[in-house]
Amino acid sequence: MRKGNNDAIFKTGAVAAVGNVPAIEEPDDGKVVLTKLSWYMPHVTPNLQEKVALYKTIESKSSLPVGYRMIQCDSIPVPQTRNFTWRLSVKSAPEKPRWIIVAFQTEKSGDQQHNPSVFDHCNLTNMFVMLNSRRYPEIDYDDTNFTQQKFSRVYGDAAAFRTKFYNVEELISSPNITPSDYEELFPMFVFDVTKQSEKLCD
Repeated sequence: MRKGNNDAIFKTGAVAAVGNVPAIEEPDDGKVVLTKLSWYMPHVTPNLQEKVALYKTIESKSSLPVGYRMIQCDSIPVPQTRNFTWRLSVKSAPEKPRWIIVAFQTEKSGDQQHNPSVFDHCNLTNMFVMLNSRRYPEIDYDDTNFTQQKFSRVYGDAAAFRTKFYNVEELISSPNITPSDYEELFPMFVFDVTKQSEKLCD
């Protein structure tokens, strides 16, 4: 679910006059119109051995848990302070949260002349997640300093996300984001919370 057209479109603003060429007036706001929506559902065909095991499970009338990945997006205005706490509410679902991704933006909300797909590091120095009284990561990001080009740990966690999430080999799953692109365009902070207690989450 997206918030609106202004947070989905990036367009050019008014163009100033150059020489004898007149200025171009501000165009109207753009709109996104969806005319068709398709849901791609992959089909899995088990091999003979797995098929026999599935038939036995069906015959015994045992329940088969079928889990789906759910994505939840929350956003808040960040206070003008160096330290703040954000309490996330996890919606009820059969799955526990496995990944938490945090990103910041400044002056990009509700404006089609600012690229909503570009994020800002805001000179962040440390961040952590508390989940069921366990801290992720266990060791602080206290060596993070974007102004001094010290962000190797947070970049490494973001670059490893694709490999871990899709469970593919690292050699064939490059994030295609260079450290400089990460700093200037996509400074997202990725927390791997897959290893947690079997108790229900708070």
